[in-house]
This record gives sequence, C-alpha cells and structure tokens, in this order.
Amino acid sequence: MPDSDLLAELARFIERIAAIARTGLAFKPDGFDSERYEELLKEAARMYSSVAGASDDDAEALRRQWREQVIAGYEGYVTAAVGCGVIAFNDRDELLMIQRPTGKWWYPTGFCDVGVSPAENVAKEAREETGLVVKPERLIAVIDNKKYGSPARHIYSMLFYCRIVGGELKPNPLEALAAAFFPLDRLPEPMHGVDRKWIALAREFHFDGRVVPYFDPL
Repeated sequence: MPDSDLLAELARFIERIAAIARTGLAFKPDGFDSERYEELLKEAARMYSSVAGASDDDAEALRRQWREQVIAGYEGYVTAAVGCGVIAFNDRDELLMIQRPTGKWWYPTGFCDVGVSPAENVAKEAREETGLVVKPERLIAVIDNKKYGSPARHIYSMLFYCRIVGGELKPNPLEALAAAFFPLDRLPEPMHGVDRKWIALAREFHFDGRVVPYFDPL
C-alpha cells in the first residue's frame, strides 16, 4: 500500500475511533463503558498527534477539546459533515468556478446549514459566494471524501446541477478571491481537493443529458 493511502487509512481510523468514543460518552457518560470510551479518546488523540508530529501536550489539548464537544444523548451522536456544491454553466457552456482564499480553484460549495434543505442551501451558497442566483435542477452526485483518500474531516458532498437565472457575477471577498467561467477542458489550476470525478459528471449532465445521480460504490 502506498504511503499516501496508508496515511489516509490511518487518518480515517483515528477519526472513526474518536467519533465512536465521543458518541459512546454521549449515551453512556458514567460507569465501566464510559471509562473505556475515555481511554479510546485519549489513544485517538495520542495517535493523531504522533502522526502530525505534535507533542504530548498537544495530544492532551486535543483530547480535552474532543471531550468538551461531547453532548449528552441524541444530540451528541457524532456524524459525518454534509456539504453541497454548485455545478452551473453559462450560455457559452463554461463552468462557474471560484478561487478560494487558499488560492485554489473549485466549484462554489459550503457546509449545509441547519434548518435549510440541500437545494435551498446550494442556492444560498451560490448567491453568497458569487452573487449569482441559481435554480437547482438535478442532484448530480453524493461524494464521500474518504473514498478518494482524503485525510481531512469526513464529508458527504452533494453536487447539484444548477441553472443560472439571475444576479451579477461578483465574488464575496470573504468567501473567494475571484470567480469566473471556464471551458470544462481548460479548468484553472491549482485546483482544490483530490477528487476529479465531478468533472466527468459535470460533462455528462450538461452535455450528454445524464439524469441519474452518481453514488460512490460500497
């Protein structure tokens, strides 16, 4: 197994152990089981810090941070984060892209807010980040970042094929350094993330008339 794949698997394992421990403490805050969950949390923090080259003090600080995030009962169940992404073309068949504060390019995207549906959320992200009004028309895909070797936080990203119906292209300086349209075969670099499956899906939905969403395999 390549070192990068091993690192991604280790990151996934640490994140999963920490989540199991926090969820366990949410439902079982005391007694024998809680002691084991506390130990799991401590070991996960130690492993995370070791991989990151951090100190024992950093490991203890992370353990305390995770422990303080535990909420009793149902509300404390730790789950994957959910985001949404905007796949939108102009009338010249060019794709809308934003340059994130990191300097890397990506489609407009963001975490899903509580109390807002996925379709409402994707429209909100488009307007906030680019100034454009879009109408979500189809779900393109549900992407699991762990299926692509990402060591980052576990995220399910829902991509929507959207039609631009108004607004003015004016990137929000708090959200993006720039926003522009690009031909699908000449997208800007450097690009954010490791997954590129979305590019083929964007082509299939916009040019080939695909209507069936994509889901990562088991």
